[in-house]
Amino acid sequence: MKKLLLFLLVIVALGAIAAFTCPDKQAHKDALLSVVNESINNRLQQENLEGLGSIVGSIGSGVAGAYLDNRLVVKDHFLCSTGEIQNLSGDVKQVSFGIFGHVYPLNKDDLREAMGVSKSK
Repeated sequence: MKKLLLFLLVIVALGAIAAFTCPDKQAHKDALLSVVNESINNRLQQENLEGLGSIVGSIGSGVAGAYLDNRLVVKDHFLCSTGEIQNLSGDVKQVSFGIFGHVYPLNKDDLREAMGVSKSK
């Protein structure tokens, strides 16, 4: 009986921690912007345009940030949250999952496709 009670107490404690640390829209946006910035930097290196990296990177971050502000929908499921992007053709793709204060991009290729950032060669 004590083991069952301890098990239930641990489950309730984990649920409470997950609920209080559920990531918000800004956390999802920050995690997705890091993926986009990585893609932009990789593309610049491939095209031998590394000297323009800071200028193009800041412009790309600004455009990507504005896009995510408008297209990113974060659904709060109490213990976790999911991020979805609706692209211009109307397709909705789940691009991130957040739990315990961390956001994990799910499919980087889907994110790049939804945002119109070309895939690295």
